[in-house]
Amino acid sequence: MTSALQKAIEWTGSISCVGFCLGIGAYQGSQQFTQVVALRGVVIDAAVRSAVLAILAFVVLATISGLLLIREVFRSQDAAPRLHEGPSVAAIVPVYRDGDVLRASVNSLLESNYRDLEVVIAAEPDDEPTLEVARELADHPKVRVLLNDRPGSKASAINRAVARVDADYFCSLDADERVDPEFVPIAMYQLVEADRDVFQARRVPRANGPVEMLAYCERLLFHASYKLVEPLGFTYCRTSSVAFTREAFETVGGLDDLLTEDIDFAHTCFRKRLDVHQARYVTNEMEAPHSLRDLWGQRKRWRIGHIQVFQKAITGGFEPSGLRGTASTIRLAVSLLASVFMVSLVSKVAVLVYYGFGGIAVLSVVPVCITVLPILYRDYELGHVQRLSPTLVFAPLIYPGFGLVTIRCAFEYFLSWDGEWFQVEKTGA
Repeated sequence: MTSALQKAIEWTGSISCVGFCLGIGAYQGSQQFTQVVALRGVVIDAAVRSAVLAILAFVVLATISGLLLIREVFRSQDAAPRLHEGPSVAAIVPVYRDGDVLRASVNSLLESNYRDLEVVIAAEPDDEPTLEVARELADHPKVRVLLNDRPGSKASAINRAVARVDADYFCSLDADERVDPEFVPIAMYQLVEADRDVFQARRVPRANGPVEMLAYCERLLFHASYKLVEPLGFTYCRTSSVAFTREAFETVGGLDDLLTEDIDFAHTCFRKRLDVHQARYVTNEMEAPHSLRDLWGQRKRWRIGHIQVFQKAITGGFEPSGLRGTASTIRLAVSLLASVFMVSLVSKVAVLVYYGFGGIAVLSVVPVCITVLPILYRDYELGHVQRLSPTLVFAPLIYPGFGLVTIRCAFEYFLSWDGEWFQVEKTGA
């Protein structure tokens, strides 16, 4: 099959699937339910469109998750226990074509308030421009460079660094992160004194432009969605803004060489019953995409990786882990299906407007406002948001937008994806 034919099939299938979701949403939303209620001899005959129930369910769940996130983000960092010295910590920074952003990341780590910290830059041997910057930074006594002798992925870079560094505690951070000085002290208290296995901080894109603002709002909404599953014992952890023990890393068998090794890591930690602690009042920054092309490409990479981990789960790629394994697989499936459901929610909103329920339709944006605006104000005060952008008004479109990405990626993954991954342009902005 030629590449052009594959792309034509992918786009035709994607557009058809989106149209199907919108059609199903419109049909279901227009259905009318009648409920007869008898109260003290008075019979009430109530009729309601299905779309009303769908919107109200979304509003309730999304509002609850948003309020839970707000409570965590607004928790005072000053009250969090921490260690400023203790066991040696290796902060691993895997890099590839990251010379323009590496200095800011390493310097922020060197300003950490944890005394016994070493920065380990895990570099690729064929990336001379980044290596030049890394060697310059390695003039500092607390910085060293390790070459990934199994080059090709972030997972292998971290795996090799853990294997070669003499430490029992590690942090993993992306090359474009700017790290809160209290990240390592708070993380080490959780790992050492509270005996946690993994500590995860919040990481937000630097909102300093129109596209960057969209990326920032998206992260907030997805952080909120994670809150709904945390009461069930599933706490997300990534391979960035994360700290972990050597024992925990060995328990999960290191990182699998997947497109989104971090999603795989989170589900493996859950399956292995590791104690993961999330603290979203500790915030590190990452560089956001600066163009719509990069925003789309990065989200496609993440979603294709999510589908890849789901395929691993349903084909027996994880070690058997009983009920936790089943729950993990269901979590992966629900995340994919929920984003597709958001596409059908658009047509349900349209149905409400058509039938004169515009007030209820407007309610669909309320959870977005409740979640984004207070945290946006908080992050603006803390300097994570440098300036506001009019693109903030498009934040409600993030939910259905990610559904479109999911549908597109499903067709690409099964028809033409060859293992390549998209890397956004990083400038240090």
